[in-house]
Amino acid sequence: MFERELLMIPGPTNVDPRVLRAMCKPPLSHTSLEFASIFKEALDNLKKVFMTRDEVFVVAGSGTLALEMAIANIVEPGDKVLNTVSGYFGQYFVEISKVYGAKPRVLEVPWGKPVKPELVKEALKEDDYKAVTVTHVETSTGLVNPIKEIGEVVRKNSNAFYIVDTVCSLGGMEVRVDDWHIDICVSGSQKCLGVPPGLALVAANSRALEHVEKRKASVGSWYGSFKNWLPVMRDPTKYFATPAVNMIYALNEALKLVLEEGLENRFRRHFILAEAFRTAMEALNLKLVAERESAANTVSAIYYPEGVDDNQFRNKMKEHGIVVAGTLGPLKGKGFRVGHMGNVNQNDIFATIAAIESTLKRLGCKVEIGKGVAAAQEKLLSLTK
Repeated sequence: MFERELLMIPGPTNVDPRVLRAMCKPPLSHTSLEFASIFKEALDNLKKVFMTRDEVFVVAGSGTLALEMAIANIVEPGDKVLNTVSGYFGQYFVEISKVYGAKPRVLEVPWGKPVKPELVKEALKEDDYKAVTVTHVETSTGLVNPIKEIGEVVRKNSNAFYIVDTVCSLGGMEVRVDDWHIDICVSGSQKCLGVPPGLALVAANSRALEHVEKRKASVGSWYGSFKNWLPVMRDPTKYFATPAVNMIYALNEALKLVLEEGLENRFRRHFILAEAFRTAMEALNLKLVAERESAANTVSAIYYPEGVDDNQFRNKMKEHGIVVAGTLGPLKGKGFRVGHMGNVNQNDIFATIAAIESTLKRLGCKVEIGKGVAAAQEKLLSLTK
């Protein structure tokens, strides 16, 4: 057993020591000026990462809570919602929409393939939808959907609210909330931002907040209502429910790290490491679940060679001190997922590739040890000249 395992799963991700130290500070009174100053700084920094001038919300809970807050505040019973589904987590919006009384129209594409903007355009002709939901990075398949282009389609062809799940992309891939016409953008703390699990993150524009004020039915969630949280987000000395004080310390420190690195530099790092990893998998004749041109820079899903047992593979990876995740839904047992996001560096990528080579070899696969690592190094060199 390793004292510290290398988490190469799609979240939670490895946490920087600066973030851990910040989180370990004694809690302050949640309504004190001292804590309000830290909370306000975190909110301001979060706006920079979301690339928005509008409101952001930080609430104790998981990324799934953020998805639910988006639907709860926009959707009223009987509303029609266009839910795009390209994998396991896109279905979450469908289920949440049902809970809040909506009538979902599911636009589903095969796992590993992106939602094309023209499909959304055609679907918008069918009905008058209150909202359109899209998952930016589908964590179950390692796929990225073209949220910028879909946003343009939604804005030009409807009055629907555009809701985007960036749980597996915010802080690791480009997300421009204002420029891409996103009304509500949701995320979580535990993936690209490198914070432990525990915070739901939401950006909501003035159009969305005005709708909440004017809607006929009351918001179906007390804890998740924007109306209840907005006064706190504008003045953190105000009280609605006790915030996760130490988690907000951690978030603030992590956002400082993100901004110190620079968003463009961070996006570039994620791209380079993802390309190196994908190139290594191809060199080992391992197939990605996602189409290559639509592969995300934060997570990859890879099919096993024939005959490889899922539990055996992941258990032997743990013997190297490296944790990878299994695949989900209809792909369960057929592959594994590797998160290459947050604070992941070159050494982490090379160690993971080497462990994959060794593990497959031990399980009887025909693998040339070092071939994947060498391919990754060559790709890395070509991208960092």
